[in-house]
Amino acid sequence: MTKIFIIAGEDSGDQLGAALIPALQKIFPDMELRGIGGPAMLEAGLPESLFPMHKLSVMGIAEILPRIPEFSRLIAQTVQAAAVFDPDFIVSIDAPDFSFRVQKQLKKKNIRAKKIHYVAPTVWAWRAGRAQKVAQFLDGIICLFPFEPIYFEREGLKSCFAGHPVMQSPVFKGDGAAFRAQHRLTETDKVLGLFCGSRRSELDVSIPLLKDIVSTFCAAGRQMSIVIPTLPKWHSFLEDSFKSLPCRVIVSSEPAEKWNAFRSADIAIAVSGTVALEIALAGIPHVILYKMNKWTWEIIKRVSKTKFAHLGNILLGHLLYPEFIQDNASTEKIIPVLEALFDSPIEQKIQKEGSKTLQLILAPNPNENAADRAAAFIKSFS
Repeated sequence: MTKIFIIAGEDSGDQLGAALIPALQKIFPDMELRGIGGPAMLEAGLPESLFPMHKLSVMGIAEILPRIPEFSRLIAQTVQAAAVFDPDFIVSIDAPDFSFRVQKQLKKKNIRAKKIHYVAPTVWAWRAGRAQKVAQFLDGIICLFPFEPIYFEREGLKSCFAGHPVMQSPVFKGDGAAFRAQHRLTETDKVLGLFCGSRRSELDVSIPLLKDIVSTFCAAGRQMSIVIPTLPKWHSFLEDSFKSLPCRVIVSSEPAEKWNAFRSADIAIAVSGTVALEIALAGIPHVILYKMNKWTWEIIKRVSKTKFAHLGNILLGHLLYPEFIQDNASTEKIIPVLEALFDSPIEQKIQKEGSKTLQLILAPNPNENAADRAAAFIKSFS
């Protein structure tokens, strides 16, 4: 029997884990699984979560500091559980602030399991020295982007480019026309998609700015409807937050219509993150914004090595998708760019062409998905 201890610390990791579990089951049919995960991983086959995954969903340096005692307790609990389980593999997924501390302690305890991390830290963006550090306690690392393995291989850490799981996203199959018909929107109605973030800290910062942008648009006489795809847990909160807008607002949290809601938008505004890459791949013209705690920002802007925040821009190597980060994230700066996207077929076409290039970059083998490649990499250690 192959024993695997798997750790995910936030919603994106939960989705990766949910795709990885069946891929591992194909390779290890006698697999026994334990660990930490969310609803998607529990549905995919994780028997139970050591503790609720949401306890680990914290973003930003300033946000983590007050919770250090709780994090330390959860780390100790996870290390103890993994040691007792005595697995063949310990697979941590993203959430490096938590995952790396667990893996490092397990290394110190000489736990026999092969220690593998899924989603490489962004050493190409900041703190390049992390590649050398993680090579000291990991056996392998699974990368999402083609330019990442070299950073770790030169430190002696076995690495692979599995491809980005976004390439298997149902967003490619979304039916925007079906969503419009279901919600009584015509083909000619202008629809602005708002992607407000998945964490409460992101929502608290993005909502006031997004409301001001939409209100300014409407005050100028522009007719539009707003579609806000979100998680079920945020549905009521977002409905209450946006109900005062002088236009029709549709908040969509039904899993069955999520991707149709994505594709219903003519243009979009997204809080920076994986969702922006999904929107880019879907060919939806958009801009991104992001604001964070000012102390977190002061640290990040001093150590960041990348010129861009949008993963699409980073992969393409130039600014295709407009970015409005921190002090630049203002209504006055965003409105003119949105107007150009709404009104210029040329601007829209340029972004849609970028989608095709991104698909070529992110799919090393279109006939094989990222989870299968990741599982095969894990198998190579047995």
